[in-house]
Amino acid sequence: MKVSDRMPTGRRVLAVGLFVCVGAGLAALVFVINHPVQIVRVTGDLTTAERDAVKAAVLQHLDGGLLLVNLDEVVATVLALTWPRDVRARRVWPSIVEVSVAKDPIVARWGDGFVLNSVGDVIDAAGVPDATLPLIHCVNANGARAMQIFQMLGQVLSDTPLKIAEVEEDALGEWRVRFTNDVTVSLGHEDLLERVERFSKVYKAVIEKRLDQVEHIDARYRNGIAVGWRGNESGKFQVATASHTIEVVQ
Repeated sequence: MKVSDRMPTGRRVLAVGLFVCVGAGLAALVFVINHPVQIVRVTGDLTTAERDAVKAAVLQHLDGGLLLVNLDEVVATVLALTWPRDVRARRVWPSIVEVSVAKDPIVARWGDGFVLNSVGDVIDAAGVPDATLPLIHCVNANGARAMQIFQMLGQVLSDTPLKIAEVEEDALGEWRVRFTNDVTVSLGHEDLLERVERFSKVYKAVIEKRLDQVEHIDARYRNGIAVGWRGNESGKFQVATASHTIEVVQ
């Protein structure tokens, strides 16, 4: 006896009809619950300009309603802003897309319109950079090298009241630091750690007591630092060590 494995016509019609009904039901359900996105919620420790930049990036992907938002594309677009380190996105029914953004701390301004994070990445600033951040300007060094110098300065001088306002490297590779009290220190291009440590010791022993008399400080010496005191005759400076001060005439 021959046995057919074909489904009887009546059952096939019933199966097709059931499939169509289920599909239509799902489509109707999606239509009912797929509300337009009305809110983009941005979380994270961000500035107002950064939040606005994230929202603008997310808005590019909201045309199809909440259920049709491609969260992977949302994450990729926000990451393309360069400064976010980690981005996560999720749907919140009925009409919210929530985007969580983490970033490396912004440490300093870098030239015009850029900033440096804590690992030395050069980032396009979202909006105008915070003017209270230290300014770093380098002719030769990249962001990573500049951040190494900046962090070294901060660590060595952490036991002094000095706060860095500006770090500058010139075309010869020589470094200079200016503090918020307008005292400037020339460091040169080599042995920077030793020179900063020497300056720190002399600052605490000699300079801090006469800070209002300081014109300029030059730490490019092997065994001491040169301090230009206000009111000195032109062409004179003084080499100060932690124990004594020597006047030198150029």
